[in-house]
Amino acid sequence: MKKYLALFLVLILMLNLFAACSKEEAENVDNNVEEPVNVDNTDPGSTEEDDTNEQATPIESLTIVTDVWEGMDMFLIDSWVDGAQSLAADSILAMADDGRALPNIASESVWSEDGLTWTLTFPEGMYYSTGEQLEPEDVVASIEHGLEYSTWADGYKTIESMEVDGRNVIIHLSEYQADMEYNFMSSFVGVIDKDELDTMSNDELLWGCHPYGAYYVEEFSPGAYVTLKANPGYVTHNPLVENKGKMPVETLNIVMGGEDFTYYTGLINGDYDLLNSAPADYLEDLQAADAVTLVESCCAMTGYAEFNIKNEFLADKNVRMAIIRGFDRDKYEQYSNDYNDASYCLVQNNCLNYDSEVEEYYKENYGYDVEAAKQYLADSGWSDTDGDGYVDKDGKKLSFVFSSRDANNSIIVAQALQEDLKAIGIEMTITTQDWSYVNQDVREGNYDMAFLNLGWSEPMLLVDNFCNRSDIAAECSNLDREGYLELVAKARATVDYDERTEVISEIQYKLFDYATILPLIRGTDYRCWNSKLQGVISTPTGSLYLNDVYMAEKN
Repeated sequence: MKKYLALFLVLILMLNLFAACSKEEAENVDNNVEEPVNVDNTDPGSTEEDDTNEQATPIESLTIVTDVWEGMDMFLIDSWVDGAQSLAADSILAMADDGRALPNIASESVWSEDGLTWTLTFPEGMYYSTGEQLEPEDVVASIEHGLEYSTWADGYKTIESMEVDGRNVIIHLSEYQADMEYNFMSSFVGVIDKDELDTMSNDELLWGCHPYGAYYVEEFSPGAYVTLKANPGYVTHNPLVENKGKMPVETLNIVMGGEDFTYYTGLINGDYDLLNSAPADYLEDLQAADAVTLVESCCAMTGYAEFNIKNEFLADKNVRMAIIRGFDRDKYEQYSNDYNDASYCLVQNNCLNYDSEVEEYYKENYGYDVEAAKQYLADSGWSDTDGDGYVDKDGKKLSFVFSSRDANNSIIVAQALQEDLKAIGIEMTITTQDWSYVNQDVREGNYDMAFLNLGWSEPMLLVDNFCNRSDIAAECSNLDREGYLELVAKARATVDYDERTEVISEIQYKLFDYATILPLIRGTDYRCWNSKLQGVISTPTGSLYLNDVYMAEKN
């Protein structure tokens, strides 16, 4: 599962060009792996037999299918394959199912009461695949590297200074930043050896660095495959796993860039062990297959539409309200698949600071009501004077263009909305183009109504972008930008989680009351694997852990 973030967070096309590359064409990575000194790791893997009809079989290797990897220096790339790629690079903190922070590389995380001092602890005994021990100085150097080069450095930009005290890294902030902890749970903040950061260029670091993780890259062919080997000195502090030492599987063969049908049949036939993202076209078949375990696993994804109030018709709030209340989400779900549910909020239930009361507020005030929708139009003087099925006023038909992405979820919801609006007399035409062009049009104000998508499980990045992707975009959809940004700043500076949730809810209410934004869908994704593979930990937020896996053979 790819993490699709803010201004870019969307489906990235799989690179088929490299799928046929032979192993001889791969680039060999010089890892200089040494045996760490007396690392007392937990015995790898759990082989406890919960079912007396199952016998545990050792696993030498697994083959895992993922989206394309861009590199291994998480600070230099724009996208990261959640779950699978993180097997080779731990984040500093892990994430619980409710989005709260858990130990991972850091064994302890302590905030000061004012939120301006953050202490992270990194005990001795954790080794990179090179045999070097992870030091607190590596953490400082890695964060500094991220602040200089990472696309996502805004997530921890309020760091004023850092110091090392024994095995602790003490981070001092100029002001509290609510999304900072989440960024340290994300794939984009890990730890790379300071010696490598000091001696390697960014080009060398991209694929040649050795982030601290359970596995390391032994060999790769860009866009085709990566071979991972278990890090012999690995230790984690993650409470979600039992085995906190070396992985029970020595080799992971990561495959990418192929066809969905090949991967689906390969999983069924046993050629592949795990699909990091289940192909949507074969979801029902995978659900029905006894040989496959399938679970929901992804970051929070919200699909929504923004109105442009500079459009002569959409400038009228009554027209926008007619569109909003004319959308029948129940009917939409008849057309959609299990990857997209209708949504009544912008911050989804697998995102931090989710509030169920927001959904109830939206349903009550903005939910489907066809008669109310028609009344809004009538109140603004719209009626069908020529009998063509569409309302008109002053000789003009009520018509606008919906900019859809060329992805199934966007197209399906656009067609459902088009059908609903026709029923109340509004003509909506649909254009489709690549997501990047839709985003660009919104930023430049060249749209009437557009489908947008954000994938991120922490709300600050989301509210930074709702009706606010650029100064021009804000002029088109944010009716009180100054007041809106004050609320966003208040949320970002609120240390208490529950109090911050209240502010995030207030932001959503404000957006809804503008009637310039329309929640449409809650996207999701699925992960699946061979049912004989036991002990896989796949979390609802997208994480994947193989610390405790074993292969069970049925008698």
